[in-house]
Amino acid sequence: MITLTACSLINRDASAVTLGHDIRLEGEGTLVCSQACQERGQCGTIANQSTVVLGGIFQAQTSSHDVFFPTATRVAINNVTSFWVRQLVDGQQFTINFYNVTAPDGKSGWVAGWCVAAPEGR
Repeated sequence: MITLTACSLINRDASAVTLGHDIRLEGEGTLVCSQACQERGQCGTIANQSTVVLGGIFQAQTSSHDVFFPTATRVAINNVTSFWVRQLVDGQQFTINFYNVTAPDGKSGWVAGWCVAAPEGR
């Protein structure tokens, strides 16, 4: 089980897109800092003020992230795995899809479905 904390890191909204926690995405996706992604601490702003999606290099992670990708990056979806998670704030448990993705620059990692959107036109 993966444990989550709930915190908002930035005030950007990607609510008009279909996210990878709503449906299982395959093939390609776009990384977004959606409200759900923000609220669960899975995206933020780095030193140069760029917005990024946080993830894990070798495994799905919701804290102690060790990789990040710029938002709006179109990625290849290599694998999808569902995990049970529990929010620390209220103890709510639910499943969430995590996606192993590869960016155009070759960087790969696992990101939460709250942060992966279906490409436009789907």
